[in-house]
Amino acid sequence: MTVGSVVTRILNITKTRVFYALALAGLVVIGGLRYLPLLFHDRYILSSLLSVFCAQGMKPITGKSENRGFVWKRAFSCGGMPSAHAAVVASLATSLGFDFGWTSPFFQVSAVLGGIIIYDAVTLRRVVGEHSLILKEMVREKTRRSFLFGEMIGHTPLEASVGILIGVLCAVLVVRF
Repeated sequence: MTVGSVVTRILNITKTRVFYALALAGLVVIGGLRYLPLLFHDRYILSSLLSVFCAQGMKPITGKSENRGFVWKRAFSCGGMPSAHAAVVASLATSLGFDFGWTSPFFQVSAVLGGIIIYDAVTLRRVVGEHSLILKEMVREKTRRSFLFGEMIGHTPLEASVGILIGVLCAVLVVRF
């Protein structure tokens, strides 16, 4: 092997998405390990992380399935009961409201942006999920094959409300206790 062929091989590897994903993950891990202890002292991030883990952890239990058992793959999916998006933004807004006051600019900005995220999850992403079901049926009729379209992308108002409740409870747990 010549030096030119080695360089060409390295350049071909760096053009792939996998390389970029691994490089980015490596930088985040190496850089993030230095700041990890600081994150656990930050109540806002801690309450948000707790709300995500609680909401995503409930999805295998509350997921609809044929066998009514645990559906572990739901813990890593979008959509379904409860909304992790709603839980995160509600937790962040609540914890900022407790610390800085309910009329502070920090709470107001987080509440407005959280409202936009929840509105998007309930309206636009839900419609995209319904369109995905229709596309899946159309493809199945034409080709007799099943493709993996994400069917549960959005949330119902009930799922978003339960997510908000989880987020508020997690913020109260972290900030007040």
